Amino acid sequence: MLTTEDEDLFRHTGVYTVRLCFIADGRSIHTQRWACHFGKNHEVHLITYDDPGRDLPGVTVHVVRSRFENLYLAFWPRHIRVRRLIEEIDPDLVHAQFITKYGFHLPLGSRWPTVVSAWGDDILILPPRSRLIRRYTKRVLERVDLVYAVSEDLRTHIVKDFGIPPGKVRHVPIGIDTSVFFPGARENGKDRPVVIFSNRGFFPVYDTRTLLAGFDSARRANPRISLVLKGDGPEEDEMRRLVASMDLSDTVTFRERSDYSEVPADLQGADIFVSTATSDGTPVSVLEAMSTGLPCIATNVGGVPEWIQDGVNGLLIPPKDPGALSRAILTLAADPALRGHLGARARETVRERADWGRLMVQVDDDYKRLIAARGGGR
Repeated sequence: MLTTEDEDLFRHTGVYTVRLCFIADGRSIHTQRWACHFGKNHEVHLITYDDPGRDLPGVTVHVVRSRFENLYLAFWPRHIRVRRLIEEIDPDLVHAQFITKYGFHLPLGSRWPTVVSAWGDDILILPPRSRLIRRYTKRVLERVDLVYAVSEDLRTHIVKDFGIPPGKVRHVPIGIDTSVFFPGARENGKDRPVVIFSNRGFFPVYDTRTLLAGFDSARRANPRISLVLKGDGPEEDEMRRLVASMDLSDTVTFRERSDYSEVPADLQGADIFVSTATSDGTPVSVLEAMSTGLPCIATNVGGVPEWIQDGVNGLLIPPKDPGALSRAILTLAADPALRGHLGARARETVRERADWGRLMVQVDDDYKRLIAARGGGR
């Protein structure tokens, strides 16, 4: 809670310490980065369904487990416990990341200002599938004080599909630490294989089947290319079998999901990044690749065109089009100079528009404004 002294300091210097409560997936690196960032200067509590699996400096973690595997059955017992936790924490502001599940626990209309972040599926995929989810999503969007959308496309859907006032919805992408994701020293020797990389995992929305089909076609024309697939997901075993059946085992490598600290090195060791998603908000994995100076081939869906201009700082292809992917791979594989040019422009784009430090200053200002408007949250 802001004391009188805190409020005076806040108004005159902008320096203050408050109690923030986040409701989000503690396993997500994006949740962890966000909570730890504010934990440096504030008292931060994170309410989550699952243990983060590692220590989060400056963050008090509250894990709300359930004996039910079914999310619908688990929701209400969890909801009661989450609300009790919020009462005990008595924060100055509550922020939920991802509307479905976590945003549904927000104490709407309470004495605490509330913020919700929409990441993509919680607007584009889940509400159209369920009237109940859509109704709850609309309720959250209407009653929170501020909505963050990770892409302008997502912001447009929130405003148009749910009738939310434009001034209430702000585009805030999940930022990139450009001091960590920076270009490595890439060799472009004539006889060196060209490494294509994707770490989006093996979920239906990422359409690995199209990625493999496009790569297979490109490899027949250029045997010097190889593919690295990293991550996990429900389709992993199926994709491994598909690679074997396509006789690609010698040129396609599977890597298990690893600690986030290894991602920059993964990207620095590649030559081309590929995303074949059929739906997207602002894909952080693509922005990370761009920040490391990798030329990206990505599907022209969701918020992706907000970041990649075809032929300027990357290549855009239609979704579910192996032929277009194959042509894009062959174009970049044959032209190291083009790869370097697109990669350099890609990094400039991220530094200008998605730098983590700059974005968090904006969020910090939003928090200050909302807390001050409620008289310190009390």
